[in-house]
Amino acid sequence: MRIDQLPLRSPVAGLRRRGLSMVEVLAQSVSALAPSAAVVAVPPFVMAQAGAATLPVLVGGTALVVLVGWCLTAFARRMAAVGGVYSYTAKGLGPGAALLAGWALVVGYAGIAVSALVGSVAYLVSFTGLDPPGPAVALVAVSVGLLATLTTVRGIRLSARVALALEVVSVGVVVAVLLVLLAAHDGGSGTGAAVVDGPVSAGGVATGLVLAVAAFMGFESAATLGVEARRPLVAVPRAVFWTPVVTGLLFVAAGVAQVVLLRAAPVEVLTGDVPIAQLADADGLGVLPRLLDAGIALSFFACVTGSINALARVLFSMSREGVLPAPLGRTHPRFATPAVALAWASPLLVVVPAVALASGVRARDVLAGSLTVSALGYVLAYVLAAAAMPVFLHRIGELTRPTLVAGTLAAALSAVVLVVAVAGASWSGSGAMVVVFVVAWLPGPVLWLVLRRRSPETLARVGVYDQATAGSLLPGQGVRR
Repeated sequence: MRIDQLPLRSPVAGLRRRGLSMVEVLAQSVSALAPSAAVVAVPPFVMAQAGAATLPVLVGGTALVVLVGWCLTAFARRMAAVGGVYSYTAKGLGPGAALLAGWALVVGYAGIAVSALVGSVAYLVSFTGLDPPGPAVALVAVSVGLLATLTTVRGIRLSARVALALEVVSVGVVVAVLLVLLAAHDGGSGTGAAVVDGPVSAGGVATGLVLAVAAFMGFESAATLGVEARRPLVAVPRAVFWTPVVTGLLFVAAGVAQVVLLRAAPVEVLTGDVPIAQLADADGLGVLPRLLDAGIALSFFACVTGSINALARVLFSMSREGVLPAPLGRTHPRFATPAVALAWASPLLVVVPAVALASGVRARDVLAGSLTVSALGYVLAYVLAAAAMPVFLHRIGELTRPTLVAGTLAAALSAVVLVVAVAGASWSGSGAMVVVFVVAWLPGPVLWLVLRRRSPETLARVGVYDQATAGSLLPGQGVRR
C-alpha cells in the first residue's frame, strides 16, 4: 500500500499501543472471568434451577462457551479491535446487528461488574465474621467500587498482573477447601438433597444453562485489548480460547464436588450467601474458611476491574465511531486509558448495588438478579457474534466447512438456550430480571433506528479497529510514488 494512502491517525489513537504481553492479555480474560469466584458462586444457583440435571447443565454450558470461544478466534486472528465482540459482529453482520450485540455486551459487562462487587462485599463481610447493618454494607460496596475505579484508570498492566497472581492463589485455596471437605464427607444426605436432586423442567434447565454460561462471562474480554496487546493476532485468540477450556475443567470438577457436599448440607446453607464458606466453618477447618473468604473476595474484586475495563473500551469504541458522545472517546493523558468512559460508567455500577444493600436486600438476591441480567446480555451477544463468524469468513474468501458448522451450531444452540430461558423465566421466578434486561438493552435498538434514519454515515463507521498509519512505518517500508 502506498504511504499516502495510509491514515495519519488510527481510529483508536490515545490508547497505549502494543504494550501488553501475552500474560497480561491472558490476565484480562482471567480477571474478568474470576475463575475461583465463579466455580464457588455459580453452581449453587444452577442447582436451584436445574435440580437433578445440574451436572449435565454444567458440562453443556462449558461446552457451549468453548465453542463460542473457538468461533471468536476466527476474528481475533485477523483484526485488532477495541470493541471486541461488538466490532467482530459489525464485520460479519453489519452495523445493525453490531449495535444489538454491542449494547447487549454493555449490559453484560455492567451486570457482571455489579454481581462481582456484591460478591466481593459478601465475602468480605463473611471474612470479618460480623453482621453489619445494610448502610454499613453499602459503605463497603462504595469503597470497593472506588478502589476498582482508581485501579482501572491507573492502567490495565498493573491491575492485570495483580489480578492474575490473586487468582492463582485463590484457586489454590478453593481446591484445598473442597478437597478437605470431600475427605471429611460421610456420604449422608441432608435437606439440601431436595434441591440438588429436585425436579427437572425445560425452563429450569435453560435458565441453569444461562447461569452456567454466566460462570464464564468475561472470557472474551481480552478481545478488547487488540490495540494494546504486543502481538494481538496471537495473544488475543489464545486467551479467548484457552481461558474457558482450562476454567471449564475446574468448573465442572468443582461442580461435582459441590453437588456431593450441598446434597448432604442443610438447605439453608445451599441458599445462603456463601455456601462453601459456611460448610467450611461448620466442619471446623481452622484458618481455611477465612482464607477462602479472602481469596474469593479478591477474585470478585479482580472481576470488577476486568469487567469495568472491558465495558469502558466498548463505550470508547462506540464513541470513536460517533455512536455515543465524543467525550467517552477521550483517554487519560498520562495513563492512556479510556478515563472518561470509566468515570461515566463506574458510579452507576456502584450506586445500584449500594442502594440495594442499604435498603436491606440480601447480597445473594442482588448477586442472582444481576447475574441473570448479565447472562442474558452475554448470551445474546454470543448468538450474534457466532452467526457473524461464517459470514465474515465467507466475505474474505476463507470460509471452510468446519467454521461454517461451528458458527451455525454455536449460534443456534445459544439462541435456543436464550429463548427457552426467557420463555421459562416466569416458571423459575426470574421474570422480573428479563424485564430489567430488556429495558437496559433497549438503547441499542433505539440507537440503531435513530442513526439509520438520521445519520447513516455514522452507522457506516461502526466496527472500527486499529490500522497502520503513515507514522508507524519504518523508513523504506511501503510504496512511495
